Amino acid sequence: MTRLLPTLLVVLVGSVFPVLMIDGAAVAADPSPAAPAPGTGPAPSTPPEATPGGPARAMPPPAAAAPAADAPPAAPNDINRPPSGSGSPAGVVANRPDDDNMASDHSYGFGARGRLISVPAFLLNVFTKKNVPLTSYATALEVFRRGQNFDVVFALGYQNMSPSDGNWLGRGKDAAADTDFVQFRGLGFISIDASFIWRTMFNDWFGMHYGAGIGIGIVRGKMLRTSNSGCTEANAGNTADCRPVVCPPAGCSEATLKATEGGGVDEVGNPHRFADPDVPGAIPIVNVVVGATFKIPNLRGWEARLEGGFYDAFFLGAGVAYVLW
Repeated sequence: MTRLLPTLLVVLVGSVFPVLMIDGAAVAADPSPAAPAPGTGPAPSTPPEATPGGPARAMPPPAAAAPAADAPPAAPNDINRPPSGSGSPAGVVANRPDDDNMASDHSYGFGARGRLISVPAFLLNVFTKKNVPLTSYATALEVFRRGQNFDVVFALGYQNMSPSDGNWLGRGKDAAADTDFVQFRGLGFISIDASFIWRTMFNDWFGMHYGAGIGIGIVRGKMLRTSNSGCTEANAGNTADCRPVVCPPAGCSEATLKATEGGGVDEVGNPHRFADPDVPGAIPIVNVVVGATFKIPNLRGWEARLEGGFYDAFFLGAGVAYVLW
């Protein structure tokens, strides 16, 4: 019985101590002196045992009991222990980089757009007295970086800038000497631009966007000019009365004008069609846009756009985009 008590004590302590550590709070040291562990302190004294017919002799101390093999060692609670050096109190779990609440606050996407463009007569009249208004098209591919309500958009596109054949007269020029029959052949520009677009959503599927940007257009194609005859301020825009002398009143054919190329200087009475050397190789692009945004139900990431604005020409267009999540 004397040897069994220390063993039961060790088993009891080894079972209670891990339970106390589960909550993750450090157990404060008890100011009262702790009882020595079995086998580590001085052996308890035992009363002498009397023997018949002789002096009492002391009993040897009982052997120290070995710690129970099945007593689990006390281990710190790794779940609630704060990271080293974090300064977080015990029981508080610090956020890790892969937590759901650490998600990125921006995304990327791509899109395509198509536009009907126009350079109306009132705009051309700022620079010319006679002209041919432009109605044409433009297309582009886009990539963008999106924040909460703000997009940075980069686009690569093509815009056709070739109006129909007709008479042109510059402002401040003499109609009799300076009215030309002008033909545009593949004139347009390859555009590269950056735009800054703000977005406002009114509900889950409808909103608006607006912004501006700048870019550069690499000009392609050519402008062909042929001097007209019989022109006045009154008829400068009439190709039947004001025309190259080699052309009939019904209009100039390509073959007729092609035959005049080369062989001399283009003059009113002796026309020679030529490619205007003053066509610039590149032009600046000014972009202003405003439009409506429609998110497509049940198709996460897809959206459609209707928009208008100015992109070196007035435009109305539509587009579609996909946002990468």
